[in-house]
Amino acid sequence: MSRSSIGNIELVVRTIAQTSLDNEKYFTELDGVVGDGDFGISLASGFGAIVAQWDTLDRSSGENFLVGCAKIISRNIGGTSGSIWRAAFRNAGKSISGKEELTGEDVVTMFRSAAAGIMDRGGANLGDKTLLDALVPAADAFEQTIKNG
Repeated sequence: MSRSSIGNIELVVRTIAQTSLDNEKYFTELDGVVGDGDFGISLASGFGAIVAQWDTLDRSSGENFLVGCAKIISRNIGGTSGSIWRAAFRNAGKSISGKEELTGEDVVTMFRSAAAGIMDRGGANLGDKTLLDALVPAADAFEQTIKNG
């Protein structure tokens, strides 16, 4: 995979990880209102592990990098959240198997594949107040931007 494509994937993953770490307390407080109050802690655990193992991740392809992240997530985020995040990262990675350079359409495919993984694994649908409610509109908006040039 080209250095620019893997670099863009790394930037997105690093941003997700840093956002998770920076907002651990806030996410936990939000989850405490409607859930069991461990979401922020779990998310920070998983993405903190990605940051800790950052230099060991296989960067030979976007697929290998994202599947490696999925494996770390699986080992470090428990419960449903872990399996959902793992499915999202794994599906996104598998969707770009064999790609050397990513196009805008490939990014849309990654978003949609991640969303499909979340739906398949967690049984969620758009409108259920889950990650899908951000991910699907982001994919739609990005796809529309590409179509509009």
